[in-house]
Amino acid sequence: MSVSGLFKSTQCLKKTEFVTILSRLYVNILRMIPINEAKKIIDDNIVKTTLTEPVSLEDAFGRALAYDAKSDVDVPPFNRATMDGYAVVSSDGAGEYEVIEYVPAGVFPTKKLEKGYVTRIMTGAPVPEGADAVVQVEKTGGFVEVGEKAEIKASFKPGQNISPHGEDVKTGDTVLEAGSRITAPESATLATAGHDPVTVFKLPTVAILSTGDEVIEPSEKPVPGQIRNSNAYSLKSQAVDIGLNPDLIGVAHDTEEDLTAKIMEGAKRDFLLVSGGVSAGDRDMVPRILEKAGYKILLHKVAVKPGKPLVFGVAEGPRYVFGVPGNPVSGLVIFELFIKPAILKWMGFSNTKHFVVNAPLADGFKRKKADRVEYIPVQLEWTGEGFIAHRIKYHGSGHMHALTRANGLYKIPKGVTEVAPGHAGEVIVLKYGWR
Repeated sequence: MSVSGLFKSTQCLKKTEFVTILSRLYVNILRMIPINEAKKIIDDNIVKTTLTEPVSLEDAFGRALAYDAKSDVDVPPFNRATMDGYAVVSSDGAGEYEVIEYVPAGVFPTKKLEKGYVTRIMTGAPVPEGADAVVQVEKTGGFVEVGEKAEIKASFKPGQNISPHGEDVKTGDTVLEAGSRITAPESATLATAGHDPVTVFKLPTVAILSTGDEVIEPSEKPVPGQIRNSNAYSLKSQAVDIGLNPDLIGVAHDTEEDLTAKIMEGAKRDFLLVSGGVSAGDRDMVPRILEKAGYKILLHKVAVKPGKPLVFGVAEGPRYVFGVPGNPVSGLVIFELFIKPAILKWMGFSNTKHFVVNAPLADGFKRKKADRVEYIPVQLEWTGEGFIAHRIKYHGSGHMHALTRANGLYKIPKGVTEVAPGHAGEVIVLKYGWR
């Protein structure tokens, strides 16, 4: 909008409304906020939830632990054999020794081992008193029955093939701290330490709203000028990937009434993600309606490519809104860079950082403008010694199909117009992109 057009369109507005428009124009037109500053604005305003709930250990995968979990037992709870073979007195050395007992896993030995004898033992079983090593069966003449002679072909040092009592964890030790993400190792640790159910932080409610008269649902056949609503499904998939169950609340038409109604509906959630309608065009009413809905808009343009017109706002509650560009790759990048860390912080996770590797760019890269940090999709390949990043065929922020072949985003720093082939750079790993 030109300056003369601005004055014509605001002649009937109150002074406060006119000042609001001027303030927004300053944010939109005069300044692109650097990525780190934008991240700080978001991080400073996201308040971690204090709401918790108990869930069964079986249902705790992906959740944030809400307390420091301590163990009620020593782990292992006894000296444990780490090999199938024979428990021995190591000073006996190689030779033939009578087997006095057989101890499988789950059975506690009843006989103390003395010099000149051995105990047949299985992996995970308690080591009998008196034994100070376990000889794996491969270094013996094989298994024999109790009362028979076992051939020990090698000598062993004290402690060999034994996991000592309490080696991993002692009673009262903190095994996981609050904020830990519960995945497979954490689930096993909590089970071993006796935690079921577990207390986790509650999940936020999330709504995803698409906007635009041109946007139709995937089940519909587009006519000239229409596009299918891909952004909502991309954003939902990214949200599901971090353990959420967002609501798709449809597509809002470019009218004051429809946008207001759907934004008011989405504003009931902890997080509202709005796709499209957030740039500085004449018809982009979303930021103004978000303010009417109670959100204070804290940023509206970030120095990143793709994804410059990012909106972030806070309402009473607190509740949060992110407005992402309508181009699908832009939405995906904005979610990865800004929305994902914000939601993870709200969810109580202690680690909200991206998974980043350093990798050389095999093919190099050139661009004309270098006023923004840029992220380009790449395919990471493991060479045996490290990763190498290969550029994929990519036509810009509307080319979502290109990302089906990508598993990383290679960072081109601000001010850099050319990356030489083989130059190493930071790559954000898209975990859902491994194929």
